[in-house]
Formats: sequence, C-alpha cells, structure tokens
Amino acid sequence: MFTLNYTVPRISFLLSDRNRADLDWQGGSFTWRHRNRVQLERTLKWDSYHLAPYASAEFYYASQYEKWSDTALSAGCPFPIGKHFELNPYYEHQNNTGNNPNQQLNQAGLMLNMHFARR
Repeated sequence: MFTLNYTVPRISFLLSDRNRADLDWQGGSFTWRHRNRVQLERTLKWDSYHLAPYASAEFYYASQYEKWSDTALSAGCPFPIGKHFELNPYYEHQNNTGNNPNQQLNQAGLMLNMHFARR
C-alpha cells in the first residue's frame, strides 16, 4: 500500500491518493487487482469534538477481466468515542462492470475504529 497526502491550502482540505494491490490464489489460479482511492476530507471542530467528514472514489483494475472493473463512491464521517474508539457511519455506491450483467450496489455501513499506541 502506498498513500500520498496533500493539504490543499486556503480551504484546509486533505487530499489523499492511496494505491494498493490485492493478490489472490483461489482454486489453483492466481489473480490480482490494483486499487486506487482518491479521498478528500476536512477536519471540523464542533465543541470538543474534531470531526473529519470525507468523500472518496476508488477504482479497481482486475486481472481476471483485464480492465478497470469496479468503481466505488463513498462518503462518511468518523465520530470519536472516548480516547481510543470512533464510529464511522458511511454510504457507498458501487458499480461493478466485471461480470455480465453489470451490478450496481448501494450500501450503508458502520465501522468501529480502534486506536492504540505501543509503549
């Protein structure tokens, strides 16, 4: 995984470009996919909370289809709970053109993120 971060001056947005590869061995065959996610977020202060709403677009190249086969658009906002936890509700729209017929998925989710430091 490789991520580039850039702070956009004046408007205080963080622009991230993450690239990663997934390697898969199933049923004796090997496939891989490249994932590129571009994300924009901004930290907002609300009372004692620091919220960071975000929007992202992720593009998937799948070797089994030999093309860019998925696009996922998502938005969410992590909410801190105490010192080590945050809840992240999100919405995602995914367009999968790998299989025939194409699939469009709309998903809502809730992630629990835990942050601990080594001593």
